[in-house]
Amino acid sequence: MKRITAALIVIIILLVISNIYFMTHNAIDFKLNINNNASSGEYESGDSGDIKLPEGVVKDAPNSSGEVVVKKEPTLDELDKEKEVYKRYDVIVFDAEPEGIVTAISAARNGKKVLLAEKRDGPGGLMTYGMLNTIDMNTATDGTLLSQGIFEEFYNKIGRRVSFDVEKAKKAFEEMIDAEKNITTLYNAKDIRIGSDGSRIEYAIIDERKYTASMYVDCNQDADITVAAGGKYVEGWEDVNEKNRSMSATLVIKMDGVDWDACCKAITAAGRANTGYTNDSIWAFGDITQKYVPSQPHIRLKGLNIGRQDDGSVLINSLQIINADMLDAKAKEKAYDKCVKEAEEVAKFIAKNVPGFKNAKLAGVAPELYVRETRHIVGEHILTVKEMLESNYSYSAIAMASYPIDVQTTSIYDWGYIIGNPNEYYIPMATIVPKGFKNLMTIGRSGSYTSIAAGSARVIPTGMTLGQSAGIMAAVCIDQDIDLQDMINDYTRRREVKSRMSLQGVYIDDESKPVVNKSETYYNFIIEMCELGILSLGYDNQFDANKSVTEREFIVLMNTYLKRNFVNEDFWNMEHINLLDTKEEPITPNRAKEIMYDITTYNIKDENMREKVEDFIEKVAPVGNEQLNLVRVYEILRYLKDFLKGNS
Repeated sequence: MKRITAALIVIIILLVISNIYFMTHNAIDFKLNINNNASSGEYESGDSGDIKLPEGVVKDAPNSSGEVVVKKEPTLDELDKEKEVYKRYDVIVFDAEPEGIVTAISAARNGKKVLLAEKRDGPGGLMTYGMLNTIDMNTATDGTLLSQGIFEEFYNKIGRRVSFDVEKAKKAFEEMIDAEKNITTLYNAKDIRIGSDGSRIEYAIIDERKYTASMYVDCNQDADITVAAGGKYVEGWEDVNEKNRSMSATLVIKMDGVDWDACCKAITAAGRANTGYTNDSIWAFGDITQKYVPSQPHIRLKGLNIGRQDDGSVLINSLQIINADMLDAKAKEKAYDKCVKEAEEVAKFIAKNVPGFKNAKLAGVAPELYVRETRHIVGEHILTVKEMLESNYSYSAIAMASYPIDVQTTSIYDWGYIIGNPNEYYIPMATIVPKGFKNLMTIGRSGSYTSIAAGSARVIPTGMTLGQSAGIMAAVCIDQDIDLQDMINDYTRRREVKSRMSLQGVYIDDESKPVVNKSETYYNFIIEMCELGILSLGYDNQFDANKSVTEREFIVLMNTYLKRNFVNEDFWNMEHINLLDTKEEPITPNRAKEIMYDITTYNIKDENMREKVEDFIEKVAPVGNEQLNLVRVYEILRYLKDFLKGNS
């Protein structure tokens, strides 16, 4: 016990230097992000398990009831509630993203009159306007496609290609929409305003025309409609106490003149890890792109994700921008212009350094940024990393997924990492229902997922499957004259939805295939650290409890763990940090003692606490040269967290 307590003091002292160090060094092998632990299993009432979002993190819409403006600029006058209704529909779907298209088709096939409203001039959203032409597939351990139904119809239309031709995809979406007589499309819908009482949408005014429906589905990338209606949300990684932090955005670039065969041969010859190719896709050359020196700040060139087009050109998803506020229109525009400028330099670098690109030239860029993360809606259920890793079957599941929990770059100090690689996991019905709403569902990357869980759940095939289920849910609610709260809390009504899903091609099995079992010796450690985004299990889900921890890793780990557990940062004086020289060497109690004596005298802000620590050092300072491993560090950190929260 004395040794553990002593080790506690080690961390107390190291905490002082951690914040500054973290700002000046790359992330360590085990990265951090966190969520409070969430319960798994069945959800009778649509409850969010034991997820407790920290106070002050959850945001309300600017106006949580009455008339709310989706488009913030220019500011619009208060709406006329008595404005004559232009048209009535059964279901209104906002945005013709892939998720919205499937939702509209599903509702239409279930006999409902649907309005599909889109701000752009055509369908496809991120896939066509963002040129995101490589699909993040969900497959079972036996190779079974988990995203079936309407998604698979689309997949067949584009030739069952993981990397597809963008124009072919747009045409496929147009054909699928046109085939449904119950769908009315409204493109170029620039001005959308929502009338809501905070639990139910009453109407939408689109370009000064008033529309009403029984059910509404928000498939906007940023969940603008949900927020306008009064839905609660979290921005970026605020659920793990990381303000102004979110996954990077990407500008997809187009290049002509690529020697595809030469690229593939180079990958085979090099034998690079985590690389590969197909007839249409290449993912490789991260060792080359990491050497790229951007001409502007906050730009990063990741390993090349290359998708071939029918005309022989390629689309490359690798040029990332970090720390841009994608909810601010001006900031987003500035970020786009910055990436466009950088694209010329990136293309030159690739042509000079990547095999097969010697004669390649920049041929264009996507009209929009590929934005990975902005908001996370607070739904009746919040999907967690724990659920993904445990893969417990839920009888209320309306979709299955398996994509890796892929945390893309969030700062200039990290390159992204894989939290874990689920076998298969289930998404409960309550996940797509915003908290307290009766006639609104939210689908897409801004859905009700923790910030870390979104690394997997945000991918488009998952959203398309959820869209098909949402269309069925809307139809059942209308047919039975009930609202969404009635549905998610009633087994019989959920069963009706599941029955229709099965008949209409939505795939749900009933076999749990966990990555982490509760019997695992270090189960609690793995779950908590993965939920926080701190621990990276990688694609192979490997965990090394005996991994030795270096001084620098210790500092970063400690800082991140305490920060993401909302430990009071004002407790510490961060001056004189530069007096310490930490090393890439395993930390020992003896080295910890040296550090404690160096900084305790003047770095602890609180005098009483400083005296307690100094007295403790004199009496029970740790000795020895044994290395501290990952699990021991974690145990110490948990003890420290409780200590600090009780004394701050």
